[in-house]
Amino acid sequence: MQLGGRAVDLQRPWLVGILNLTPDSFSDGGQLRHIDDVLFTAQRMIAEGADLLDLGGESTRPGAAEVTEIEEIERVVPAIAALHARLEVPLSVDTRRAAVAREALAAGAVMVNDVSGFSDLDMGPVVAASGAAWVLMHMPHAVGAMAPSQRTAGMSDDLHTGLQQIAAGLADAVARAQAAGVARSQLAVDPGVGFGKTLQQNLCLLRGVAPIAMLDLPVYLGPSRKSFIAAVAQAATADLPAQRLFGTAAAVAAAVLGGAAFVRVHDVAAMRQVVDVAVALRDAGK
Repeated sequence: MQLGGRAVDLQRPWLVGILNLTPDSFSDGGQLRHIDDVLFTAQRMIAEGADLLDLGGESTRPGAAEVTEIEEIERVVPAIAALHARLEVPLSVDTRRAAVAREALAAGAVMVNDVSGFSDLDMGPVVAASGAAWVLMHMPHAVGAMAPSQRTAGMSDDLHTGLQQIAAGLADAVARAQAAGVARSQLAVDPGVGFGKTLQQNLCLLRGVAPIAMLDLPVYLGPSRKSFIAAVAQAATADLPAQRLFGTAAAVAAAVLGGAAFVRVHDVAAMRQVVDVAVALRDAGK
């Protein structure tokens, strides 16, 4: 995979720091209101060990309302331009809209993190023309149209059928992306942990289940602070997203041991340790 003209080795998982430029994200909405706040947080995340920063201007939390294309551009593009001018770390834009991606890539982003898995037909030509990397996520519902840790109506509640359904959806998105002119080497897949799946499906996805692994593409996972942690944790203090640090650590370790190439997190310093130790465990004795 190429990120900004640089060939990257994904044998060692990349730690992705989350920068939500939204007032209503489920965990950290409203914290980054000004460019100075974004720059300060980005610099801290880099110092803590982030390999890549992912900036988003539309919340995908349960119950989230859609934002206009113009509003999303106004949130993310100036921030990406400011970070690109000051920092060396690669930048990703978290968007499902081709128009937003086009502006963000022109401002300095080198990856598109598409939570819709290619719902905007113009996204393919935009990514192909830029040479950017593209993460295709499985989301079986509209933005905001789900409840925490619950299956969406379009998903099977059977474990294995559901996993096959996710793999088939991702395989279709990959085929369409390649048909649009995007090189397979520039693609990664995200099975969408926490997005409309059952608890058991979420847990198996973190372990690197066979249907997803058979796609033979880098896997991108975002377990950070998700509500499935509260569903399995016995501690009463796991109810709120910010209280799920240790559950996130367990999920990130599992993701690395399961073969994830990218892990997207809020708590970079803590998860840097987790990734490094998980990699050492994975590679011990080789």
